[in-house]
Amino acid sequence: MFDPFKKLKLASAFLGVAEDAVRADGNLELGDLFGRLDIRSLGLDVARLLDQDGVRPLFDSRYLPQPEPLDRLHAYGDGTLGREVARYLRAQKQQRLIGPPAGFDFRDPAAYLALRVRMTHPIIHVLTEYDASPLGELAVQSYYVGQLGNLMSGVMISSALLQITRDMPDKLGDALSILAEAYQRGQTAKPFLGIAWEELWSAQVPQLRELADLVPRNSNIALLDLEAAEPEPPPPPRVNFTGFGGAAEVTPLRNAVSAPAENRAEPRGRPVSQSSLLASFMALAEQAQEQAQAQPPRTLEPESEDGETEPELVDPSPRHVAKPPPPPLRAQPQPAPQPPRPPSKPVTQPGFSVEESDPKIMPAMSPDDPDFF
Repeated sequence: MFDPFKKLKLASAFLGVAEDAVRADGNLELGDLFGRLDIRSLGLDVARLLDQDGVRPLFDSRYLPQPEPLDRLHAYGDGTLGREVARYLRAQKQQRLIGPPAGFDFRDPAAYLALRVRMTHPIIHVLTEYDASPLGELAVQSYYVGQLGNLMSGVMISSALLQITRDMPDKLGDALSILAEAYQRGQTAKPFLGIAWEELWSAQVPQLRELADLVPRNSNIALLDLEAAEPEPPPPPRVNFTGFGGAAEVTPLRNAVSAPAENRAEPRGRPVSQSSLLASFMALAEQAQEQAQAQPPRTLEPESEDGETEPELVDPSPRHVAKPPPPPLRAQPQPAPQPPRPPSKPVTQPGFSVEESDPKIMPAMSPDDPDFF
């Protein structure tokens, strides 16, 4: 298919010995590099793929599920296919999975199979443990060759090997090693196009590797590490307030305020939640209100007409707060009645006597009375 001895111009351009190497490289065509290939032969062998296990039933049922949101995939739990795929997509700054486009022709088996390859591409990365580096993508294409036998993946691999040989010859050994490993794994595994992966989001990834007869990796080249690839969570937001004294940054309530030591039930090393802070503040407010109600109100005692003091209530609460009902007035204690004292006898001096007046004798009331003095 490709005879470098018959295409001296191409060989000299690749080796860099021809004077017109740059011009020759710009005029190269795909047929000059790979021979006279039919472009249609670079696609998938539809008839052969439909005969693989499970592929035709999925095509006959038009199985093309809508993509799940990444938040829902991440909620499936640790180690599940849904969470691992969501972590992989977020590490690659991708927002969603690929779904069927509007107006898709379900009657075309070639378009259906090509779309299923694109839809399951992140799943293949997670299952095969190849990362998204150039060598990792090259390994996935080699896995496709072992599974699908498509020549388009072979074209991509050949082009990458030429570039590695020219620009990074020290990486050629790793590239050839990972290509051989991925191709052998694709040859021995079950056809991935015959499995409805979207129905297995809640399954554990190691169990799915056993289900697909996927042999473990024997090297660490381009190894997928989702723990290292997962982005760090963003720092808590800071609120800026601008006042007379300038701008000041205030941290959120979670980091800035903590409950008093005597009312805090959580250990000192754990962060205090907003719900516990709110409960502490409400308890303190209720305690202050109870103390204010239990304190006796101060009174002013103005003097009354008869000389006694009457208590007058003074409301110590602010005017904008509803006044509690005043307590009932307590009656002033009355002195206990004393027995009448006997009339005192006049004290007489020695040598004098006092005669009691006759009650029948009335004193003169007018000057005409002869007894009036």
